[in-house]
Amino acid sequence: MKQVEKNGCIIPYHIERKKIKNIYFRAKDDYIYVTANKYVSQKDIAILIEHKFDILYKRLQRKVSFKPDEIRLWSKFYKLDIVFGRFAYEIKDDHIICKTKEIDIQKVRKKIYLKEMIKMTDILKDRIALTLKQVDIEALPYKYKYLKSKYGSYHRKNLEITLNTFLATLDPIYLEYVIYHEYAHHKVFNHSKAFYQVLDEMMINHKVIQKRLKKMEII
Repeated sequence: MKQVEKNGCIIPYHIERKKIKNIYFRAKDDYIYVTANKYVSQKDIAILIEHKFDILYKRLQRKVSFKPDEIRLWSKFYKLDIVFGRFAYEIKDDHIICKTKEIDIQKVRKKIYLKEMIKMTDILKDRIALTLKQVDIEALPYKYKYLKSKYGSYHRKNLEITLNTFLATLDPIYLEYVIYHEYAHHKVFNHSKAFYQVLDEMMINHKVIQKRLKKMEII
């Protein structure tokens, strides 16, 4: 395990090489998990960690993301009540009563995220379809997956969009933004000026939403 030290504080880190363009930093229990491609040197990663030291150190020090019996849906917190049985759940006031045979609470949350994402994309579909028609983009199928390093992706080969089910914890405006972002890639694959022009046509305030989303951490 390598480490970076600054002002008497230490950040341990581990690097995993993957076929990706960007470098990602994720806080594990007591170290920073770094994913990067093979062309980024260990020295450059250490320099980046030193540059982001305060932010990354705070992530390591953060002990609580959710209380054990809590779940967040669409930016609101609920008390999560577990009852043994076949998976199903209902929302009552500030409680979510969930029947499940699963004992891992995070897996229960992820199941609920998935169901909520499917419901919300169905709610948004008419408004999104109208917007897509205005910019001459065809509708694509969605896949849902709990991702640790990104909120969505466009698959040019399969002509489909993958959405991170973690978005179910945030305000629905972020889900809508991610959908439009990935649809913009359907028309312009890179992040060129033309890409952002397409995004401007679909969501006029996307820059504000994107800026806020970048400050959030997937947990």
